[in-house]
Amino acid sequence: MKLALSGRIAEAEHVKEATVSVEELARLAVEVGYDALCLRPSQANVETSDERLREMRATLDQFGLNASMVTPDARIARQGGDPAANATLRDFEPALHVARALQAGLLRVALKGDDDIAWAQLAADAAREYGLRLVHQTHAATPFETLMDCQTMLRRIDRSNFGLTVEPANLALCGEDYGLDALRPIGRSIFNVYVQNVRSTPGGASAVSTNRGAVRYERLIVGDPGGIDLGKFFDALHALEYNGYVTAHQPAIESIAMESLAKRVHGALASFVQQPAR
Repeated sequence: MKLALSGRIAEAEHVKEATVSVEELARLAVEVGYDALCLRPSQANVETSDERLREMRATLDQFGLNASMVTPDARIARQGGDPAANATLRDFEPALHVARALQAGLLRVALKGDDDIAWAQLAADAAREYGLRLVHQTHAATPFETLMDCQTMLRRIDRSNFGLTVEPANLALCGEDYGLDALRPIGRSIFNVYVQNVRSTPGGASAVSTNRGAVRYERLIVGDPGGIDLGKFFDALHALEYNGYVTAHQPAIESIAMESLAKRVHGALASFVQQPAR
């Protein structure tokens, strides 16, 4: 496994605007020890000019970084909270262009329901022509909310280059497990991994809508106790022989400098990535 730093570290909770440039993020990633950047719509999207995309790719080359994944539309990042999150699937060429320009191996998409399955199949077929894989995050209030939902949707889409970004915090908030027995049925479809940290609590400052109703939670920093059990999650990934990117999907924390936060999260994940958790 390799570690990627998400551009989300430059975005505050529930805010989709970045506070620093890709150049600054790339420099930070290399200094801390990440292998790639996971690019968000706040860094690169379907409205980004070709010139700027070339500049970003040149920056990644300069720092020896890969683009682990690209999310080319802010509506995708909002997922279940945006009724137009599926729009990229229905006008796929601009998103495909962004992924190709940045030489990303993974392109994140979003489905809203059964009507999007045929569009997802067409998008996967188009992406395959360029060696690209599509991923849908395990995310609340989407057709990929539970692991059973994921199995059903993957079976119906039925494309070998369409898989999942597995993210244990969303699974936990939706009442799902993220250990080996739970993840085994989708093991071959895990193309990417996000890691953030939350604790479900009735008095939490934030709330997420799920297909079962609203769930309140408290935001934690990746690695903090009381939230996601990283040992359990990484034990499962190692047992499944997952060998892709593990992305630090940590949003900005107002009281902590971005560099300090990136280092802290890297320190929490590095040992799990390098060897079996236990």
